Amino acid sequence: MKRDHSYSYGIFKRDSEELIGSIGLFKVERGPAHSCIMGYVLDKAHNGQGYMTETIPLLVNYAFEELQLHRIEAGVKPANLGSIRVLEKSGFHQEGIARKNLKINGKWEDHLILAIINEDM
Repeated sequence: MKRDHSYSYGIFKRDSEELIGSIGLFKVERGPAHSCIMGYVLDKAHNGQGYMTETIPLLVNYAFEELQLHRIEAGVKPANLGSIRVLEKSGFHQEGIARKNLKINGKWEDHLILAIINEDM
């Protein structure tokens, strides 16, 4: 955070201090881009309970208002419909498929790229 390269935060259970996930802004670029990549993970036991629906807009607002970023990008495996829905509810738009984008469990996986720009807010 001190070098303005990444910003990571915990996601905690509403009724306790139990850490159930994390969210962050990574590969922060300044100069002409003013952009970053957003990533997040949530314990499966807490899926569908509104945690990401609540958390993503908070981080988007922080990125645009406090960090003065222009664009946030997120990549999601195409089969992860819940994550795609929560990003779209937060204002992200589908841009296309990044083929063989990340190596997960030893296998290169495609990712659907979604993005939001500050002007969308």
